[in-house]
Amino acid sequence: MRNLMLALMLLVSSNILATNPNSINEKFNNRFSFERDDSGKLIAVRDRTIRTKFKFKDYVEYIKNSILNEQALMSQSGLTGNYEAEVEGLFETGHNFLGNDFQTQKNVKRVVSSMRAFEGIDFNAIFADKEFNNLIEEFGSKVKEAFYYIDPTIIAKPDNATFFYRKNVTYKVVNWALNQARKRLSTVPALNTAFYIITETEKLFRTRRYYHQNLLLHYLEFSAPTDLGLTKEEVDLVYSSIYESRIDWIAFWESNSAKLNWPRYGTANFYSKFRTATNRFRSYRSKYSEIGERINYSFQEVTLDGERVIVNLFDGNHTFDKSPAIAYSYDRPNRVKRLRSVLTLAGLGLSFVPLPSIIKDNVDGFIKSYYKQQQITEGALIGYFEMNDDDYMLREIRSQYINPFM
Repeated sequence: MRNLMLALMLLVSSNILATNPNSINEKFNNRFSFERDDSGKLIAVRDRTIRTKFKFKDYVEYIKNSILNEQALMSQSGLTGNYEAEVEGLFETGHNFLGNDFQTQKNVKRVVSSMRAFEGIDFNAIFADKEFNNLIEEFGSKVKEAFYYIDPTIIAKPDNATFFYRKNVTYKVVNWALNQARKRLSTVPALNTAFYIITETEKLFRTRRYYHQNLLLHYLEFSAPTDLGLTKEEVDLVYSSIYESRIDWIAFWESNSAKLNWPRYGTANFYSKFRTATNRFRSYRSKYSEIGERINYSFQEVTLDGERVIVNLFDGNHTFDKSPAIAYSYDRPNRVKRLRSVLTLAGLGLSFVPLPSIIKDNVDGFIKSYYKQQQITEGALIGYFEMNDDDYMLREIRSQYINPFM
């Protein structure tokens, strides 16, 4: 089965494989580095481009400015309804709504309501509050310390089957910060904003490694091991380390499975997901008027409702639409980025909307299902455009990943 999948991958991606191996090696080495012990054994893979120094205040300022910008847009729209129309239009391709079912349309309306909930809240006062800033600063210091428990540039540890699993301790810092927020903040808007920043920050820190790993997976897919300075056995172990890093801290049984099957754990996961992605695309093929290039294990070019797009074969559009998610629109290049900036803030705005908790949870799940995993998977697109020297598309795809810590 694995040989069959390799043959399929070679067939759909022959244009990339034609790239000069020396050119691939140069690009790979500009980004990645290997650490070996005295015996020559591969013990770590690092991505040199991952930021190791940044100011936590930059993210807080980013959130503040994003909210203030949305408030300004709402104010400018006045009574014309332009803001609502603009936001709802982000959920459309061509002349069709992404999900004509009642649940999708209702949740889109709730996304707009969540954004409108920012009106009338004095966020300048919240972000200027001394206690709020003290709490956020303390949390920022603790969460960075927790993440630096592991070198943040390490994206694979082939020699250790439990390296990432046993170091997943950031949830403790999040729980501490949430408890402190409840004790120290006296207003609902300040408390909701602090909760949002605390939980989102941890996720952004944690998932940036996955983004860079997906980029590495593209190189591993389309390069011979020797072109990267690796053996086939070392490549297999890198795959295993990548997928081990994604085991949830509570899933001890999966960690045990990884240890027992370490040489094949990663490749088994990769090819299983490749097959699932291929089957997903086959199931929805009739939606597309034109079928373009299969970019790599997780992306495909198609024409949907007259719009030329790249679709994500790993992730669905959202909770109620499991067809491949739109990763980029050549005809509306700002669409995905703008939609994600709205959805990112809608998660906070939802906390101010007077709805029962069960409905809020459903809407929040819908919001997150639209972009959280999708933008992480797009690390593989960075690998593709980097390998093909397409600087314009590199910038476009990078700009869609809403993560100031990159």
